[in-house]
Amino acid sequence: MEQLGQPVNGAAAGFADFSPALRTRLLILQGTPFCNIDCDYCYLPGRDSRERMSLETVRLAARRLREDGLAGDELTAVWHAGEPLVLPPVFFEDAFAALAEELAPATLLTHSIQTNATLIDDAWCSLFLRHGVAVGVSVDGPAHLHDLHRRTRRGAGTHAAVERGIDALRERGVPFHAIAVVTAATLAEPDAFFDWFLDHGVRELGCNFDEAEGAHVGSSLQGFEAAHAAFLERLLQRSIDSGGRLVIRELAQGLQRIAAPLPSYRHRGEAWPDNAQVLPLALVSVAANGDFSTFSPEFLGQASAAYAGFVLGNVHRGGYLQSLHGDAFARLWPDIWRGVEACARACPYFAHCGGGSPVNKLYERGDLAATETLYCRSMLKRPFEVVLQRLEAEQRNEAVVR
Repeated sequence: MEQLGQPVNGAAAGFADFSPALRTRLLILQGTPFCNIDCDYCYLPGRDSRERMSLETVRLAARRLREDGLAGDELTAVWHAGEPLVLPPVFFEDAFAALAEELAPATLLTHSIQTNATLIDDAWCSLFLRHGVAVGVSVDGPAHLHDLHRRTRRGAGTHAAVERGIDALRERGVPFHAIAVVTAATLAEPDAFFDWFLDHGVRELGCNFDEAEGAHVGSSLQGFEAAHAAFLERLLQRSIDSGGRLVIRELAQGLQRIAAPLPSYRHRGEAWPDNAQVLPLALVSVAANGDFSTFSPEFLGQASAAYAGFVLGNVHRGGYLQSLHGDAFARLWPDIWRGVEACARACPYFAHCGGGSPVNKLYERGDLAATETLYCRSMLKRPFEVVLQRLEAEQRNEAVVR
């Protein structure tokens, strides 16, 4: 096995000094870039392509991890970056078996699928249950909010089809979580938004926002950040009032970060807060044709002359460690690390973040070495502050009662 820390060029130097040793946590597999719907805030290019990942590519994606010593005790394969369920269930039966043959028994392999749920039926539910697949449903809440942006290729709403898919999951007892994209329109209706998920049996909800990245060049949250704070405050109150029956991911993470700083790793003789998006090969994204990238998963498939389209290599031509000695990585890694160091110097939240999201730095600020972004404020700082303010208010109230 090629050893980290035996570089061909300067950009790959020093990886042997990562402690703990670098391991891949998520293997993000693009079964196909195609999506059967056409959300107007989607960042993915090429979602008209019907290319599909071959089983040989699936095998090689896992085999390269094993050969490079990057597969640790546990690994999650995430099927994403397109609509996975446009492929038939038999594809996943074969793909799951191929991955297990390459990685088991040394690595405990689990699977996660992020889907728009429009194609879920009983056959899909059976596959999810048989393999213990973690299912994430992309849905934006009530129909009038959801159908503003998540439409068919002919412009019709998709909400009814999503509800049918969710009903199928609930009828078969398939656990699932939801991810919603929060836009400016959502901010005015926190109660209707919250109630829809609570009424549909969702227990964990992630609230993304329409980020400016890739094919989507602007965010509707720009200029509405005070409204976003009020929205989060209301969601927190509603979650508390529900007795925790619906947990908001960002608020739960805010509480976790207040309770304890992030785990740390050592690099270049210093301790750094753990952030998988800035660690080489912690997240590995493999396209349908076998091209691979690392760092932010959203880099996959994006055009960039400066960074060679973020493609570090192809599993059919070589391994992941080998790619760290290539020209593409030599351009990408130093800029990402400069961004980490800049955040460490400038941001009081650094211990709770570890350097931000490189893809958002690039598409919001035009520079991987930038610091604060709208993504930072919306996904980390603001939820952190909302939870902290609530805790401080409760402490003050308790002091008055005593």
